[in-house]
Amino acid sequence: MKKTITMNLSGIIFHIEEDAFEKLSHYLQTIKGYFKNAEGCDEIMNDIESRIAEMLHSKVSTVKQAVVMADVESVIAVMGKPEEFAGDSADTKDSSQNKQQEDATGYTYTGRRRIFRDPDDKIVGGVCSGIANYFDFDPIWLRAAFAIAFFAFGTGLLLYIVLLIIIPKAKTTAEKLEMRGEKVDVNNIGKAVNEEFQEFRKKMNDLGKEMQSPENKERMRSGAQKGADFLKEILYRIFKGVAKAVSFLLILVGVVLMVALLATLFGRGVVAVSDGGNDIRLSLYEICAVVLPDDLQIQYVITGLLLFLGIPLLSMIYGGTRCLFDIKRKNKIVKYAGNLLWFVGLGLMVYVGIKIGADFTEQSGNKQQLYISQPAGNALYLDLKEMPKDDERKIDRHYSHNFYRGDWALISKGDNTFSIGYPRLDIVQSQADTFELFVIKTAQGFDKKDAANRAKNIEYKIVQTDSLIEFNNYFDIHAADKIRAQDVKLVLKVPVGKTVFLSKRMEGIIYDIDNVTETLDSDMVNRRWKMTQKGLECVDCQGLDEAIHLSHPPPPPVPPSHEHNY
Repeated sequence: MKKTITMNLSGIIFHIEEDAFEKLSHYLQTIKGYFKNAEGCDEIMNDIESRIAEMLHSKVSTVKQAVVMADVESVIAVMGKPEEFAGDSADTKDSSQNKQQEDATGYTYTGRRRIFRDPDDKIVGGVCSGIANYFDFDPIWLRAAFAIAFFAFGTGLLLYIVLLIIIPKAKTTAEKLEMRGEKVDVNNIGKAVNEEFQEFRKKMNDLGKEMQSPENKERMRSGAQKGADFLKEILYRIFKGVAKAVSFLLILVGVVLMVALLATLFGRGVVAVSDGGNDIRLSLYEICAVVLPDDLQIQYVITGLLLFLGIPLLSMIYGGTRCLFDIKRKNKIVKYAGNLLWFVGLGLMVYVGIKIGADFTEQSGNKQQLYISQPAGNALYLDLKEMPKDDERKIDRHYSHNFYRGDWALISKGDNTFSIGYPRLDIVQSQADTFELFVIKTAQGFDKKDAANRAKNIEYKIVQTDSLIEFNNYFDIHAADKIRAQDVKLVLKVPVGKTVFLSKRMEGIIYDIDNVTETLDSDMVNRRWKMTQKGLECVDCQGLDEAIHLSHPPPPPVPPSHEHNY
């Protein structure tokens, strides 16, 4: 009974007796030491181990599962002992001595070949050269036969593809030796690997010499220069095409904007602005009429805008035209004149801005208490007058805009008055036992006095008919005062225990009214609100969460009997 060891040789698992394993390991270490300085040492050892594994695998079976010493010795005899190829004596051995060794081990070399595809001598897949090696003839005749079969009969290609699939490629050195009918031993494997490396080195040396030759250097330099010139030409044409497309677009946009600018400045066109879903359409002349101070002519604005905006548009059109038509010459006079005119336009716009801004330097206002007839039923009904379809002073234009505090509108009424709306109404608790109404007017001006005069000139009307108070939609300002942030705020003070009703139209002027339930302004209308110690409380707000509103406000309790104008 002998001890066995499990080993892995070239990917194959073997059970081998201990003494046979030691001898095989020593044999492989000796071979590795012999080839350690040779090129391709690892490849040589891989091929030798693969060949030994193949031979050992043929010696085991289901009956004999372990590799014994005799198997290792027979393999060593076929592959060659180190002392036979380690020196020059290996070359002086005669063929009779080799034959005696082969007979003693049971491996007689017969020169049998195996068919492989030759990867070292191939045109497509190495099929023809592999078959030629097997039958030992020149592969050119077989290649010619395949070519004739392909062009004459049309079957050559199909046959070649079939052979390409079924014939394996010679990957290892041992398979390449078997393909040529040479003996697969340590000496031949080492020689074959060395020859491959020598051939590869020769090809690299020849390639290096060819690359270093003056003719090849000049050819490479010329090819590189032609490639660079071709790439430069392609990039130049692409850039030029894109530049012309951009130039045409610049000309088109510049012309369109220039026409729009001229129409606005001289054709009394309109300036359209969208804000909050509402469109504002104002002509430049209308804007200037309500904004510019009396001592500032509109010609300053028109000239400033024409130069400040028109010069860049003309430059855009001029630059696009030069690029589109490849005009190389630059006109310095046009350049310097354009820059000078643009700075003139900038100066005019700055001057206009300073003049207008000076009227917004200070803010002032006044507060006025309006007399209210106290209602008999302890309830006031608040409503907003409907805008008359035919105002007595003939409304010329009406523009609406979503402002910071709600909706406002500008109405031109002849040459002397502008109407601006809406005022703001707030409801707070009164410390007295009567309803109180205050009107707070504010405006801006060059100084406090100027702002106070503008605030004083604001006109706003409120009409009371018994328990019903109707607020006007707009407040009026004098045309001479211009628009200088004029504003009107209404404050209604309600005593504790008394009630106010807000009509649906009041949604236009109420602004952030505090109440106990923090109800939004839009949900406060069409309801009665009672003032308590905590604040306003809704009297008829059942179903408020479901947004159920009264379709009509309740009528005043007493028919109109008297009227007050403020």
